[in-house]
Amino acid sequence: MRSIVTYAGSVTKYKGSEIRESFDIPLHCEAENQTALSRDWSVQVSIEGSVDHPDGQILTAQFQSHDVSDESAVALSFLWSGWSAQNYVLVPGAIYAGNRFEVRELSYAPCWSRLDDIGPNVPNLITDVPRLSNKEQVPSAFHLLTGDAATPAVGIMDQASATGWLFVTEQGTAFGDSSIHVVENADRSSARISFQTPGVRPSVKYEMATTKVPGTDRGHDFKPGDTVELSCRIYRFSCPNVQTLFERFAAVRQKGQPQAALARSLPFSAAWEIQERKYNAMNWNAELGYYAVGTIDMKHQDWQVGWVGGGMSSLALLLEGSDLSVSRALDTLRFLFSSQTEAGFFRGVCYNGQWYGDEFNDAPDRKYPEQWHILRKSADALYFIMKHLIALKEARPDYVIPGEWLDGTRRLADAFVRLWHKYGQFGQWVHTGTGDIIIGGSAGGGIAPAGLALCGKYFNEDIYMAVAELSARHYYREFTLQGFTTGGPGEILQCPDSESAFALLESYMVLYETSGDWDWIRMAEEAALQAMTWCVSYDFSFPKGSTFEQLGIRTTGSVIANVQNKHSAPGICTLSGDSLLKLYRATGNNDYLELLREIAGHLPQYLSRADRPVRGWEGWDMPPGYMSERVNMSDWEGKDNVGEAIPYSCWCEVSLMLTYAELPGIYVNKTTGIVTVIDQVECSWEESPSRNLLITNPTGFPAEVKLLAETEEEAALPLGSCGYLQWSRIKVEPGETKRLSLFGHH
Repeated sequence: MRSIVTYAGSVTKYKGSEIRESFDIPLHCEAENQTALSRDWSVQVSIEGSVDHPDGQILTAQFQSHDVSDESAVALSFLWSGWSAQNYVLVPGAIYAGNRFEVRELSYAPCWSRLDDIGPNVPNLITDVPRLSNKEQVPSAFHLLTGDAATPAVGIMDQASATGWLFVTEQGTAFGDSSIHVVENADRSSARISFQTPGVRPSVKYEMATTKVPGTDRGHDFKPGDTVELSCRIYRFSCPNVQTLFERFAAVRQKGQPQAALARSLPFSAAWEIQERKYNAMNWNAELGYYAVGTIDMKHQDWQVGWVGGGMSSLALLLEGSDLSVSRALDTLRFLFSSQTEAGFFRGVCYNGQWYGDEFNDAPDRKYPEQWHILRKSADALYFIMKHLIALKEARPDYVIPGEWLDGTRRLADAFVRLWHKYGQFGQWVHTGTGDIIIGGSAGGGIAPAGLALCGKYFNEDIYMAVAELSARHYYREFTLQGFTTGGPGEILQCPDSESAFALLESYMVLYETSGDWDWIRMAEEAALQAMTWCVSYDFSFPKGSTFEQLGIRTTGSVIANVQNKHSAPGICTLSGDSLLKLYRATGNNDYLELLREIAGHLPQYLSRADRPVRGWEGWDMPPGYMSERVNMSDWEGKDNVGEAIPYSCWCEVSLMLTYAELPGIYVNKTTGIVTVIDQVECSWEESPSRNLLITNPTGFPAEVKLLAETEEEAALPLGSCGYLQWSRIKVEPGETKRLSLFGHH
């Protein structure tokens, strides 16, 4: 059946958050200007452009009440006949493939609660998040506020007609944030997509792993003559596969927005000095000899390998730190290898010298107590161990790498090889004692191919490279190609998430650089566009008086964690994003470099410092060097916490440290003359035959900025794991302008 999409204005009257009455006002989707009437409402509509044009169609509707209409909301609705449950539904950062997966209703932090859910070949399981149902003849709908999404938009791939649609709106109106709704009928033959103001989620709302919280949203009390305006950009296009949907979204996600300057903050080098002091004063565990992942006396703030920064912060400190920091970074590696089990994987959690498993709450019947291990942690460890070893070889060739480290690295790589040969996958959770899969599936181990590829090259072992390629292609078929990645964070079951998307991008790029096979670039581009959907595309307007509103925090480039933990965050967990730089260099596609600029360039604004503390929601200022992972645009932790920071030291500090260690602050394309500035400096070309680059430091902090300047021919060569060691460093004092010749004289 061919799908038909018609437009309507909608009015819904509520009692609290319960729907009392709802009716549509049909609109003509082709008429440029029209006024529609129904009962005591009128809708004046203007339509510009065509849905089939690359610039899309702009639909603007002004609703006017001609009578009293208490507790009401109005919406732009798109009524879809010929719908199918096979359609791919996207809300960036919130809904992937409709979130149509098997569901387990568990409290936070969830762990598998049923013995029949354990095994290598269980279905993809998610928690009770907003979603369309995967069951027949049951209610199927989701209701979100715009702050739940990285971009307030709905994307559809209509399978039957190979047609894609994108509906993109704005954060809100004078009535506050709008809401996003997709509702299917009982047999899934029709659906309604709506953008509503004020945003009202009927009956219930989502909070922390449950959609069963009584609704608190309210309509507006309209008086005669009251008006409100809603707008939407609409695109229709040929869409033979889900990747085309992501490509089209990438082209329009910031349509109409000029490239904004980065949020004013402090240079990466100044942030680094604050962070290094903090890590040596507060994160260093002198008794056991490692950099802890947090600073609070609690189990998961002491040591966790990978994921939240254990054995990852040490790479940045090894590369950029003082002699003390370098010594402690090496001690952290020693501690890491001391935690290796007989199976080759690492123990996940240490607290006060005691080792624990990674399971949260009660694992099923306490099966394998303290033996559950989140595979992603050891996958991160393998990748970052290799980056440590390569950096030591390149930057400190006189350092003799202990033989037990090399043996331990091989044992870890061998553990992944055994998993692959036994199961044809890596799984999500493994038994630390036996090395067998407890829970299979998910893309949680998506960075393992990157670690294996580096390992294969370093040790000249073909088996590591072979398994890296086979496992990466498996991840591509099962996840990237399907339009979602799952289970990167350990406490979300297998919900779609951003961390596994970026992990796969990292793996595809490492495989390209180690093999030279251009096919990995194709996969990397697909992964990058999916990862882009998790990145906030605009600056959210925080509630007046909130901490982030007072600090002027800019949300563009922050990264939504996953569909369960509905906060955005500073940076990628837990990477610098240098894969985007490498992908730009290989393809010349500036979208990747611009995304990296937004992610990395906005990180320093979140750093608490003595002259600009960030106040946590418990009412105290975070110490210098702290960064909160919460960029709450959603009310998933309560309305009062939108725009507030949880006052804990956490992994996003590591992302900022890695950003300084692994990224250039200035990138110059010498072929085109285009300059991309990621750090807190300003650049321009001097108008003279010498073509000097002028670098100005407008901040109140001294800056040491890393510069990568290259031709497009040079950019076509892989950067490798330690390319940053060759970059120039430019010192610029506050208010100073440096003149730099990049081309020389002939």
